[in-house]
Amino acid sequence: MSMPLVALCADEESLRNPEMLGLGGENLAAQSWLQLFSSAEQARCSLRNDTGIQEVWVASCDEVAPINLAAALKRDRRDRRVCMLSAQESGSLRSRASAAGIDASFTRQAFVERYALCKQIAMSASASAPVQPASGGSAPAGPAGASAVAPACAPAKGAQPAFAQPAYGGAQPQAQQQASAPAQGNSRGFLLPVVSGSGGAGKSTVALLAAYAAQRMGKNTLLLDFDLQFGDMAELAGVQHPLRIDEAIANPERLTGLQPQGNAPALLAAPLHIDAAEAVVAQAPALLETLRGRFDVIVANTGGAWAEQHAVLLERSSKALFLIDQRMSSVYACKRALDLCARCGIAVNPLLFVLNGCGKGAPLSSMDVSCALKGAHVHELADGGADVEDMLAAHGIEELFDARNELVASIEQLLAEVIPGMQGSQPGEREGAGLPFLRGKKPRKRRRA
Repeated sequence: MSMPLVALCADEESLRNPEMLGLGGENLAAQSWLQLFSSAEQARCSLRNDTGIQEVWVASCDEVAPINLAAALKRDRRDRRVCMLSAQESGSLRSRASAAGIDASFTRQAFVERYALCKQIAMSASASAPVQPASGGSAPAGPAGASAVAPACAPAKGAQPAFAQPAYGGAQPQAQQQASAPAQGNSRGFLLPVVSGSGGAGKSTVALLAAYAAQRMGKNTLLLDFDLQFGDMAELAGVQHPLRIDEAIANPERLTGLQPQGNAPALLAAPLHIDAAEAVVAQAPALLETLRGRFDVIVANTGGAWAEQHAVLLERSSKALFLIDQRMSSVYACKRALDLCARCGIAVNPLLFVLNGCGKGAPLSSMDVSCALKGAHVHELADGGADVEDMLAAHGIEELFDARNELVASIEQLLAEVIPGMQGSQPGEREGAGLPFLRGKKPRKRRRA
């Protein structure tokens, strides 16, 4: 059984409703790396002699003031990091925390980021553990007949993630935050899945163009087709005889030949046979860690039906683009997928909601979707018009970029905001090499069936 590595002290109401802590959609009780306390006395008695807990977060308490509990926990064990969640930190509180030796005081946003980082480290540690076959046969069926999404994985027994060096919140300088992050994070690629609540939102197109954009913007990029049953990235990219995921798992040495070609990202295609999906999912965590050591950015395409492969990606993602199209049914499907994540303990913090097909006269705006998602920020991708469909059908991806298609430009802008160190190009750098009839021309309206 895995051992908790972080303790969270909060009042019972906050533990029942994690959104009060800024962790909306999280199932705290399902996190095997996290031990929960609502009682100050129980926390002190349990943690005093527990050498496995490396870090304690004090948010609130049913019995005493949080600062008093944090100070007592630090006094009990000086060798352990104790951090406080302080939404409105006063000078007096800051002085008391400093005098008590409390290691860090988190703003709400910093706490959410710290939670996501620690969870990601725990998930990564679990990837190095041998895959244990589940007893009792296949996984139970999930909503709408799909396979149940696996709950959050736990760190392997004996693993020691670098929780002792947290990314501080509050007013700590950015350079110090980066310096206190685990060293292994510097060499691990940025995993960016593209998901949606239903089919037809444009995942394949956005994943394909995002991978090309990242490669053209200076990142060593892999396009991973994780639509394990019906992935068509190889066909869209015009790549014949690509290396496929199941082939890479069977012969890992073949990954050494997986390299970008000019402006085209490397491609790891979906299995050729549908029935290979289950075996791929079982071996995917180790494969993803290998790929993250070889590429700066991994853009992952996904299927429309939510299943275990979505959990594998989302639990290990750096960020994830949750794509919504211009249909209200797409918004409803998004809310149902978020509910599934909440019930299965899958973190929703990495999700970036993205509305596709934005433009004058579009049925939905980002504000409409934001209201439907209770105020969540929603990014926009422009409607690229029929040029996108026409050029992808002709394998003219480069021409779309050279012509400064509006969808391509909005994808580049989004990546520059999301991926650390991503440098966007100036419009003039793209012009001149495209097809004459596309350059400077506004996108045509999408053809209606």
